Amino acid sequence: MIKGYKIIEFGDIHDKLTEYHKNGARAGVYLGFKSMKDFYSMRQDSVTDWTGLPQSGKTELMLECLYNTSKFYGWKHLLCVPDIGDAIEVMAVLIHKHTGKTFDKKYPNYIDIKEAFAGATWLLQHFFILEKTEATSNLTPVEFWNLAVNMKDIYGINTAVIDSWKDMHHDYSKYGGTYAQYLSHVLPIRNDLSERHNIHFHTVIHPKNPRRDKNGNLAHPQVDDMEGGAQWNNSGKTIISVHRQTFDTKVADVQMLKVKPKVIGKRGFFCLNFDVSKSRYFDINPDNGGTNVYAELSKEDLTGAFQSLSANTNFLDMPF
Repeated sequence: MIKGYKIIEFGDIHDKLTEYHKNGARAGVYLGFKSMKDFYSMRQDSVTDWTGLPQSGKTELMLECLYNTSKFYGWKHLLCVPDIGDAIEVMAVLIHKHTGKTFDKKYPNYIDIKEAFAGATWLLQHFFILEKTEATSNLTPVEFWNLAVNMKDIYGINTAVIDSWKDMHHDYSKYGGTYAQYLSHVLPIRNDLSERHNIHFHTVIHPKNPRRDKNGNLAHPQVDDMEGGAQWNNSGKTIISVHRQTFDTKVADVQMLKVKPKVIGKRGFFCLNFDVSKSRYFDINPDNGGTNVYAELSKEDLTGAFQSLSANTNFLDMPF
């Protein structure tokens, strides 16, 4: 037999086949938004790639989804996010989302330091922020993914985030010398680690160059706009593009460019609104005067969700 491969036997699949027969294909967990529910759910043994123009809201939406899994299910996340800023800047973003209060003194919802400390304490139990301490240090994606796997064994990490891909160290020479060859080798490693260790990997990839339509408006980024787009499409599972027509609008147009496996969602469009003051996304309830509906979890929303939760889920954190 070829090294690294085997022919499966009945004993290899007995337990998983029994579970599949009982529960069917596992969807991901509900993320709090009715508008998103049919299009995207987050399953641990998978990966999600995010793209969008700068200031489009892609990182905000990704963090919102992560925050909601922590709030709803007690999930924990490893963050390598130099594109957001240093550890304090990342923490300030998360505290704003957690408390609805800002560190900017010119706004009436300026946060009290005691509330900031309390928020940070809760957040640091769920978000592990990786920060570079030496300027000459480099971290490859594979090294980061392996770190996440090791941290799952110690801390119960459920997801790990790279924001953005450009900030990592990429050794093209080790994987054929070209960007396409590099992606074709590295992304399958990511997918395999995710499936084997039941951990979800998020990656933020910027588009190469902004495109404009015939009317001069910025075009919604597609897979081909991502650097190495074909390889991301070939090896990726779920790819999400977040777009705003202008940087003044508070409406994010979200397009599911690829969804795999199909049980977690489907391709298509949906919209979410962003509340700058709270740093939270919300749906519009067409009834009751069009009120804002922020991410929430009801017992009805949990239908089918429990089979997607890992053994690391802290049910004491559940809202019921």
